[in-house]
Formats: sequence, structure tokens, C-alpha cells
Amino acid sequence: NAQIRDKIVGCWQGKNMGGVLGAPFEMTRELIDIDFYTQDLTKGVPANDDLDLQLIWLNACEKYGTAINADILAEYWLAYEDGNCSEYGIAKKNLSYGLRPPLSGVVGNQFTKSNGAFIRSELWACLNPGNPEEAVRLAYEDAIVDHAEDGVYAEAFCTAIESAAFFESDINNLIDIGL
Repeated sequence: NAQIRDKIVGCWQGKNMGGVLGAPFEMTRELIDIDFYTQDLTKGVPANDDLDLQLIWLNACEKYGTAINADILAEYWLAYEDGNCSEYGIAKKNLSYGLRPPLSGVVGNQFTKSNGAFIRSELWACLNPGNPEEAVRLAYEDAIVDHAEDGVYAEAFCTAIESAAFFESDINNLIDIGL
């Protein structure tokens, strides 16, 4: 369906643009007043950790399809994720010590409730347009690798809304679906 494809492309373009625009301000807790990119983009678009894990997950999905689970994602995390700060680094360390999900997202992790998981929600929605139940199942498998509690719930909430938004435009209905 051309309309769904267009929405998926729009989602990925928006994700990339937002990630690049906001990257210089990560970990900043203040109102930022900008109207365009602050980086020099003449040498290309810089790497974006907000997108990297989604591309790693997409690679796993291409190989395993709907059999994707937290253990498979954990193996891909160890093999391909090079981020070593915040919850990404803690999860990687936990996984390298043999702690499997959901423990990899909990042990020694003060970031369990952060936004690191819900910034990956788009992938599951785009792979399951109009199927929030399946999208959320996969989002949960993703989130428990490096998060717990509210960090997991936030990814599930966002994923449900994003998946449903392929066919539903009423914001109140979308929020109900997310809840």
C-alpha cells in the first residue's frame, strides 16, 4: 500500500532529522531555542545513537522475523552496539557478564526509567502498521534489554500509538490504545 509506505518513509525521515537536530543537546536540561541544525553537515550526517539500535534490530528482524525476542536482541547488542554510556553501556556490561534480559536492564542501572527505550519505538510500529499488539510485544522484548518499569512501559505506550496511527488519526483514540 503506497499510503503505508509513505508513512513509514515519513517516520524514518522524521526520526533521522529529529535525532540529528537534537543530538548536540542530549543530556541538556534547559529550553533550547534553535531553528535549524547547529552541526556542520557539509561532511555528511553524523552518526546517531537514537537510530543505530533500530538499524541493529532491523538486521536481527531480517534474519529472525517474528521469532525476535530479548535474547536474540541481546546477542545483537553485544555484537554490534558500540555505545558505552548510560543505559546502553550498563546493559552491554551486564550482558557481557552473562546477565540476560530482563536482568541486563535492571542490575546497576540507574537509567531503567529513562527515555532510551522509547526512542526506539518507531521500528516496531513501522514493522507492524495497524497491529499495536504485535508491535508492543516486540517493543517489550527490545525495552527489557536495557530498561525496566516505566522505561519499558513508555516504549510500549509509544509503540502502540505509533502502530495504530497508521490507520487511526483521532488523538483521544490513539491515547486510549496506548494506555
